[in-house]
Amino acid sequence: MAIGDVLRQVCVAVGEAIPPAFFSTAAGTSRTWQQLQLLANEAASMIAGGFDWQVLRKVAEINGDGTAEGFDLPANFSRMLKRASLWSSRHRWDMTHIVDSDDWLSFEFTTIAPLYGAWTMHGGQIHIQPVMATGEKAKFFYISKQIVRAADGTLKTAFTADEDIFLLDERLLRLAIVYLWKQLQAQDFAAELADYEIAFDQACDSDGGSKPVLSGNVAGGLHGVVVWPGTVTG
Repeated sequence: MAIGDVLRQVCVAVGEAIPPAFFSTAAGTSRTWQQLQLLANEAASMIAGGFDWQVLRKVAEINGDGTAEGFDLPANFSRMLKRASLWSSRHRWDMTHIVDSDDWLSFEFTTIAPLYGAWTMHGGQIHIQPVMATGEKAKFFYISKQIVRAADGTLKTAFTADEDIFLLDERLLRLAIVYLWKQLQAQDFAAELADYEIAFDQACDSDGGSKPVLSGNVAGGLHGVVVWPGTVTG
């Protein structure tokens, strides 16, 4: 469903007149339609940032050259997953994430380094120590900031036309806009917020397919990750 159709439903829900268009000159300069444009993009960003949605997950690949320590993040990078690791072809385990900046700088003056390498983020780049050799690769999941699809299939970061489509749940988007609208108008929005929160939890629970159900004793693993039976290759 296009954002123009979603906003028409919002207008019905909040008792506002429906304009010919929302993201074009046909909407005029009405404060109401300008507010709806703003809230549509605010709601979309809020929903996208609240969960690691599978449709927004992308894989970044870094290729070592034996010299570079820092690597630019993907152009559509929004953030890493809330629980994500950096994996290198050099090691069998994930690399150590160094969060503290001083801990990262200490690598330059000590001979102690994590066994499986380390990484951090600063300056719009991801940094890896020790320097990756030529031919070595590293990969990590991240969340794309391109949450809207245009009529021609182009992905973008915000709604700019009535024909644009939200990549996530459209009903959830409508509920979010309604509660944000009532909040903006200083109206009671408790019921609308509750509806949105219920729908958000349901969408999160159903995203990414079915969840495994474990019963009884299971095999343990590093960092509490379940180790499944399998064959070691390489």
